[in-house]
Amino acid sequence: MWTVGKLSFGYRGNRDSGTLPPFLHTKWGLFPITVFLFSTVFLLSSIIPLDKSLAEEIYASVSGSISFTGPLDIFAHNLALSIIMMIPVAGFGFSIISSSTTGVAVSAISTLRSLNSLSLAIRLLSTPSGILEFLAYGLASAQGLAGLFAIIEKRVSRELRGYLTTLIIVGSLLLASAFVETMSLAAYD
Repeated sequence: MWTVGKLSFGYRGNRDSGTLPPFLHTKWGLFPITVFLFSTVFLLSSIIPLDKSLAEEIYASVSGSISFTGPLDIFAHNLALSIIMMIPVAGFGFSIISSSTTGVAVSAISTLRSLNSLSLAIRLLSTPSGILEFLAYGLASAQGLAGLFAIIEKRVSRELRGYLTTLIIVGSLLLASAFVETMSLAAYD
C-alpha cells in the first residue's frame, strides 16, 4: 500500500504474477504510454533510409491515395483511423502500423527533397495539428488497450461509456487539428 498525504493506493495484486496496477488498465493510465510509442515509432520509421526509386514509388502511392479538399475530408479520414485504433488489441497494432507507414512516407519525401528526415518528422510532430493528431491517436489506441482489459476483467458495460467519451474527445481533437492543418496549408499557397 502506498500513501501520499491522505491518499492511499491499495493495489496489492499478486506480486508473483507480474500483474499491472489497475491504473494501467485504463485509457488514462495507458495514454502517455501509447502517445510515446506512437511518436517513437513515427520518428524511428522516418529515419529508415530509402533509395530514390523506392522513395519515388512510395511518394506516388501516397500522393495518389490522398485527395483532401478541405478540413472535413481530413477530419473524416483521421476519425476513421482513430475508430479503428479503438478496437481492442487489433486497434493498437493498427496504430503502430499507421504510425510506421506515416514515418516511412516522411522518409520518402525527405529522400526526394534532400531533407533531413528526422528533422522533418520532428517539425511535423511539433506543429499544432501534429500535436493534436498524435494526442488523439494516442488516446484512441489507449482506449483500444483499455477495452482489452475491460473484456478480460469483465467490465465491458462500464467501459462502453468510456468509448463514447473517448470518441467525443478524439473527434474534437481531430476536428480542431483538421481546421488548423487546413489554415496552415492555405498560408503556404
